[in-house]
Amino acid sequence: MVLKTPQDFEVHGLEDIQPAYADFPGKMYAGTLPTNNGSRRGEMMFWMFEPDTQLVPESMVIWLNGGPGCSSFNCGIMMEHSPVTQPLHAAGYCCLKPTPDLSINEHTWTKATTMLYVEQPIGTGFSYGDPLPETERDAAGDIDAFLQNFYGVFEHLKPYDFFIFGESYAGMFVPSFTRFIHLRNQKAIEDRDESRFLVPLKGAALGNGWVDGKIQGPATIDYSWWHGLIDKPTRDALHTQWNNCMYQLGTENDVEPPPFHPFNVQDDCGMMWGILQAAGNPNAYDITTWDPNVDQITFTSEGFYNTPAVIESLHAPTNITWHGCRWGEGRRRLVSAQQLEQHRRLYMDNDRPLSVVPYIAEVLDAGIPVLVYNGDRDMTTNMVGQELTLNAMEWSGKDDWLDAPRGLWKVNDYPAGWTKEHKGLTFIVVYNSGHMVPYNQAAPAYDLVTRFLKGQSYMDTVLPAIRIKALDTTEAKGQTNMFESTILDASVLPTLATSTTPAIENTLFLNASQWELIGVAAVSMIVGFSLAVFFLGKRAGIRKGRYQPVPDADI
Repeated sequence: MVLKTPQDFEVHGLEDIQPAYADFPGKMYAGTLPTNNGSRRGEMMFWMFEPDTQLVPESMVIWLNGGPGCSSFNCGIMMEHSPVTQPLHAAGYCCLKPTPDLSINEHTWTKATTMLYVEQPIGTGFSYGDPLPETERDAAGDIDAFLQNFYGVFEHLKPYDFFIFGESYAGMFVPSFTRFIHLRNQKAIEDRDESRFLVPLKGAALGNGWVDGKIQGPATIDYSWWHGLIDKPTRDALHTQWNNCMYQLGTENDVEPPPFHPFNVQDDCGMMWGILQAAGNPNAYDITTWDPNVDQITFTSEGFYNTPAVIESLHAPTNITWHGCRWGEGRRRLVSAQQLEQHRRLYMDNDRPLSVVPYIAEVLDAGIPVLVYNGDRDMTTNMVGQELTLNAMEWSGKDDWLDAPRGLWKVNDYPAGWTKEHKGLTFIVVYNSGHMVPYNQAAPAYDLVTRFLKGQSYMDTVLPAIRIKALDTTEAKGQTNMFESTILDASVLPTLATSTTPAIENTLFLNASQWELIGVAAVSMIVGFSLAVFFLGKRAGIRKGRYQPVPDADI
């Protein structure tokens, strides 16, 4: 392999195609680097924005989008936090129109740090190789090999603190990659392997991430009910359907996991898309809009990246037609028998773990901070399921995590969301945001990333706890619980109890006189954001979560 220098990857001429690029105060680098990983051979496409000055000196974020099979060049660069994007919009916006003109992003993350966007797994965007990855281990090995080659070229970035950020299905990638890189670093230290560069891994962040299908799947049902998309009879019927479907698919067999990938669990069991149809087809990624043009924003990206002058400027392969997402991403489409093998190989259908939550626990226990954040208007990977996965996680800080206070996170002295923090783990519910937080809430998202890179708290105001009285069994039986949930509904109890968490041991109720003091607004907030904490967290039998086993990576 011919040794390359940073100058070989410098990006020039984009300002002639999109004038906004002329205003970026820094350098851009792009191209492909080898991902040779055992018998696997590939080239991974990247685009890096290195600012002349940055708020957090000597720091770098690698950004991953999901799918799997969706490019970080589409959402990450064109719609979220690069210095030049399509117009950003608040949640509830309608209606999007594809525009050929890009503009300066006033809240770009490049004001805070160096941003590295990669197209992965191999087979996504301009990245190519053979054989294609089939498992998280394959994808992790590829990204690790890419980084070793990346630092071989960009040696001046070796002292920079390295953070892994990702969104959506990257909720599976980020914990897997973080753990893999950490273990590879540890092995190199133990073996005194000086040929490996020790990646200076300092933190990992998951935005609206998919991490555990058996918890997040049924949580979609309750989220939809709490937001009025379905009524209670439909909610109850869907829980029964979910339970039966998961049983038929064999998800209770901890020895031989089912032959499908976790991200399509709720689609195989007919939950999410059926709910959307029953609700009049709102946008699953932002339930406050019925925008019929939400997918058309990708047209601008595809027109841009398939322009010959752009391909030349980015040093991209000339024989690949770029798409925002490869056909069949997420494995949510039925395929013919002739397409099945290609479908599985490209989209990692032979992957087996139904949960990467144990990976998150392992990363935390290794002393690596983890940030988990969710827009409150996203149905697909919603805040309810995300909180349940964290509450059920077995790690050294579990007991104190369940009892930790919640607080308000503020940006410019105004509430931007709710937060909970303990021992390296931070969970944030971002107010008034859909699936892509930097797209819907650009200013809070910038504050979010800068605080994490600096190691700062988001707890600007500690919120008071609601005083709870535990009633004995006799008294509890005589009351009607206005906040009936999946866990408290006896007819649905086995759905979560047998798959991820044991049954509730004690039910906690608020004193009737206290309800009179709370008021309608506070009650509504509790329904949406706090119920899962009280009924699933507070000494309620969730202390021992159970997960589908995750195969140990071959480090």
